[in-house]
Amino acid sequence: MAKDVLVLSWKYGGVREEIARFLESRGCRLAEREIVYPVTEDQLAELILDVDGLITGLEPVTKKVLAHANRLKVISTSGVGYDHIDVEEASRRGIAVCICAGCNNHSVAELAVGMMIGLSRRMLEADRAMRRGEWGRFFGQELWGKTLGIIGLGRAGKSVALLGRAFGMRVLAYDIRWDITFANEHGISYVPLERLLREADYVSLHVPLTPQTRYLIDEGALGLMKPTAYLINLARGPVVKQSALVEALRNGKIAGAGLDVFEVEPIDDNPFIQFENVIMTPHLGGSTQEALERTLYLALTNVTNVLNGLPAHCQVN
Repeated sequence: MAKDVLVLSWKYGGVREEIARFLESRGCRLAEREIVYPVTEDQLAELILDVDGLITGLEPVTKKVLAHANRLKVISTSGVGYDHIDVEEASRRGIAVCICAGCNNHSVAELAVGMMIGLSRRMLEADRAMRRGEWGRFFGQELWGKTLGIIGLGRAGKSVALLGRAFGMRVLAYDIRWDITFANEHGISYVPLERLLREADYVSLHVPLTPQTRYLIDEGALGLMKPTAYLINLARGPVVKQSALVEALRNGKIAGAGLDVFEVEPIDDNPFIQFENVIMTPHLGGSTQEALERTLYLALTNVTNVLNGLPAHCQVN
C-alpha cells in the first residue's frame, strides 16, 4: 500500500504535480488536504492524521500535534532549521526528523552580503530620497579591508566567509566546534565571542536556535560592538533580543542592522520601521529558485528513503 506524504510548505504550491509524480515513483502518494495558511497547531493536529510522512516549512510540529500522528514515520524540514519541531517527542515516538543540509547556504550567504552592501552604501536611504524627487549625496563605506565577524561557522557561515574573503575582508569566527582545516585554508581566525564583537565591523549570525543561543545577542553583546558596526541576522529571530536591539539602534550604539528573521513571525507592530539604517526581509534567506529546487528534491528524498527502509540524507535524531 502506498504511503501518504503531507507537504505543508506553501512554497511548493506550483509544483504539486511534479511532487506527486516523484512520490509515486517511490511507492508513495501525495496526501490531499485542504490547507489554510498560516498553519496553526490545531489545524496541523487534524491534518497529520493518517499521514506516513511530513514535509514542513516552519509550521509548529509540537507535542500536541504529534499526539495525533497515528501513522507518522518521518518528518523532513524544507530547510536546515528545525527548532519548530519537538525532536525529543518525535524521537520518543520513533519518528525520524530530517533536514535539508547544504541546500540553501549559498542563498543565505548572498542575502547576508547583500544586506552588508545595502547598509554600508545606504542604498535604501538613497532610493527613498530619489523616489521623493531628491538628488542627495549619501557617503558610505567599502567592505574591502573591514572585519567580518561570523557567529556560527557552519555551512551558511562558511559560505558567508568565502564571500567576505572575496571582498577583501578580514574574517573572524566564533563557534563551539572548530573546522581548523577550513579556517587555515581561507585565512579565517577563530576567536572568543567577546573579541569578535569588539573588533567586527559586520557581525553576521548563522547559528541554530537552541537554549544556548536564545538571546545570544543581548544588551551586553550589543554593548561590546563598535558604534560603527552592523548586525546581520539570517539565523533565527530569538537569537537576538529584540528589545535590546531596538534600544541599541535608538541610542546609536551600533550603525544599523540587516534582519531577515524576527522573534515572532510574521512580525506585528514592527518596531524597526522607524529606523532608516535597518534593512528588513520576511524570512527569505533561502527563498531562491535554485535553493527551492534543491530543498524540495532533498526533502522528498529524505521522506521516501525512510518510508522505504533506507537512510535519510540528513537525520538529526
